[in-house]
Formats: sequence, C-alpha cells, structure tokens
Amino acid sequence: MSNNLDVIFKSYDIRGVFGDTLTLKDAYKIGYSFAEFVDSDSILIGHDGRLSNMEMLNAVASGISNSGKSVLYVGLVPTDVVYSLSGLLELPGVIITASHNPKEYNGLKLCNSGAVPIGEYSGLLEIKNNIKNIEIGEISNLHLETNNELDLYFEHIQKLVKPEKVNSQIKFGVDGGNGAIGSIFEDLSIIYGFDCEELYMEVDGNFPNHPADPSNKDNLIEIIKLVQEKKLDFGVAFDGDADRAVFIDDTGKVVSGSMMTTLIADYLSEKKDNLKVVYNVNVSPHALSILDSKNISLFRCKVGHSNIKAMMKELKADFGGEHSAHFYYKDNYFADSAILTLLMFMSIVSERGEKVSSMINKYNFPPSSGEINFAVEDVDSSLEKIKSVFTGDFDELDGLSYFDENFWFNVRGSNTEPKLRVNIEATSQKILDEVLEKISTTI
Repeated sequence: MSNNLDVIFKSYDIRGVFGDTLTLKDAYKIGYSFAEFVDSDSILIGHDGRLSNMEMLNAVASGISNSGKSVLYVGLVPTDVVYSLSGLLELPGVIITASHNPKEYNGLKLCNSGAVPIGEYSGLLEIKNNIKNIEIGEISNLHLETNNELDLYFEHIQKLVKPEKVNSQIKFGVDGGNGAIGSIFEDLSIIYGFDCEELYMEVDGNFPNHPADPSNKDNLIEIIKLVQEKKLDFGVAFDGDADRAVFIDDTGKVVSGSMMTTLIADYLSEKKDNLKVVYNVNVSPHALSILDSKNISLFRCKVGHSNIKAMMKELKADFGGEHSAHFYYKDNYFADSAILTLLMFMSIVSERGEKVSSMINKYNFPPSSGEINFAVEDVDSSLEKIKSVFTGDFDELDGLSYFDENFWFNVRGSNTEPKLRVNIEATSQKILDEVLEKISTTI
C-alpha cells in the first residue's frame, strides 16, 4: 500500500465529473460517498489486472467500510461479472478499471443494485457533491477474501446461452490483450467446450504485448494473422476489462460494431416478435435500414453505457448496440457483456452453419471508416469548424451527425479521453476518403 495518498492516476470513466486525475484520497472519498448514496448495507467490488488496483481497492474499500457498510469482494474479474452479480444479488457494485487505456490510468465504474447505471445525471454528481464533507479516515490493507459468487455468474450465463447451443466444432482465436478476460476464460472454456487458439491470456497490468484496446486496428494485427494462418472460423479480441470484444471474420476482416449490432438484432428478431433495439448515434445508417426493414423497433440514444442502459430499462428494450462494440442485453439486467456477446455469436454461427464472412457479406455494408480518433486542443471549437465547412443541417443529439445522399458521418468528443471520435460511411471509398480528408484538414 502506498503511503502517498496524493499519488495521481489518470482517471477513466468518472473523469467527466471528477476531473482528469484521481488520487487515493479521491478514491477513498468516492467509496465513502457512494456507500452513503446507495440503499444497501453491502457493496460488491471487483477489479481488472492493473498494477495500481490493490492501492485503489484498499482506498475505495476503506471508504466503504468506514461509512459503516460491508464489502463483498469478488476479486480480479471482467466488468461483466460485477454487472451481472449486481443484478443477481441486488447489490450496488464498483469495478476498479481503466478499460482499454494505458497502464498509468485507473478509475471506477459504479452501478446501483440491479446493475442500474450511475452516470453524470443519475447519481455521480450527487456523489461528487457529498465528498467535500468527508474526512479521510484510516486507509489500510483490508485483507479482503474472495468468495464463490463466480459460480452464480456462470450459472446465469448458462441460462442465457445454453452450452448445447454452442457447436464445439467451431475453431476460433482469442486475444486477451493481457486483460481481465484471462481471469475466467479457462472456466468458460470448460463449460462451453471451446476449441480455440489463445494469445496473451495471462493477466498482466504492464500490457507487455500490445495495448488492450481492440478499437485500434494496430492491436488486431496478431489475431488477424492467427485467424488467417490457422484457417479459423473467427477471432475475437477483448479490451482491458473485457466488457468489449471486437470480432474478426474467417478472412481476417474486422466485423464492425454496427455489423455486429445488425447480426445479433436480426438473429434475436427471428426468436421474438416486436423486438426493441436501442442504438447510439454512430451506428451505421445502413445497419438501421436493414433492421427497420425487418420490423424491429429502433430507438436512438447518446453514446455511453449509462445512457443506453437507462433508455433500455425505460423502454424494456431487448438489445442495445454501440458502434464501439459494446452490446447490451435485457436478460442481463440491461448491462453490456462481451462474454455474453461471444457466446451469442457462437450460437448464431452454430445455428446458421455458414462462414462468418458469408453472413456479414449478405448485409452488403458500404465502405466505412471505422472509428478514427483525433487529438484536438478544444473539442467544441473543432466541432464548430466542421459545421462551417459542410452546408445543411446537423443532428446534435451527441456531437454532430450529418446525413448526405452519398455519405454520413458522426463526430463527437470522447466521454473518457481528450479526443474527437469520427465515424464515416459512404457509397464509395472515394467519397469516404474525400469526406475524411475534409474533416481532418478542418480540425
């Protein structure tokens, strides 16, 4: 345990409310304030594999304990596990993680009982306002012991995707990125009889092989090569806390979040009439036109897990998809789950009995840029510059969305990083390149 309570971490997830950095004092106060905010005598805590996690754990858990509430420690687990257990046990939860960010980052994701998200306008500001009256108490090594709640999680997952629905003849590759998926993947493999080639499944907070960020195609080079050389049915790469997974088809092409949203929603609509799907602003219009043609009810939402979960719960929506490759399920307490998405994907491949590339090609997606990130000095001024060089109206639900006869784009500021995120779709690669060039030179 560090004796320096002012040690600074670059913060993640809560940065929009608590600022760009996070100290152990902050973590203690957030833990204390969170405990006072929720109506529960016990709080779940888990964490990913980051090097600073035990310091953060002791700070947050000490704050919770000193508030008079108890801690149910579930250990090193993917974020999925904390969300699912929050629903199963009806307990608030904390996951200590910085997701896909580099090792010097750390942060917190908070949820209320039932995996109900706590975001900026659903409790996080109240938690922040209350910390000014909190004095720092003793922060000590709590010697927390893990428990067997993971068994409950595995039982839950098997009810959602039964092992017999997954064809054990499917051969796939998995890149754990040295992230949290490695903590439970062996158990999943035993339950579902996986036949897979593994890369970097050892949990290591130094991320020695490549950043645990599958949204950057540079980090997918090895899993793509593995799929192609071993002639695998598909590949999957997880981010650091394993709440996001990016898929690779049998030819080595990346399956975008919009494509996955289409594939899963289409599959679910075959099982249930009047399917309701929530999607965020940067999901491809082509994907939406396909789903609309299948009489799926579509609901548009701002980017961010707290926004999508809240809308899904209000509408009792069945599924939620983000272009960033987060996928949400009603039967999983409206929470996102990369693990459930992997199992769902395998059941789709098993049932349809055709190559992944063939399934995706049938949807005939036009050229897409994928998500491109730009570091900018000021997000708002950059957005204003973009508005000045394109004629016509912009949709401003979240950033800027622009719809033209031959192309579409969304540009928005990141919620968790100092970046501008750009997604473009066009009727031809030439038009896409021209739009991207216009945006990039403008900002």
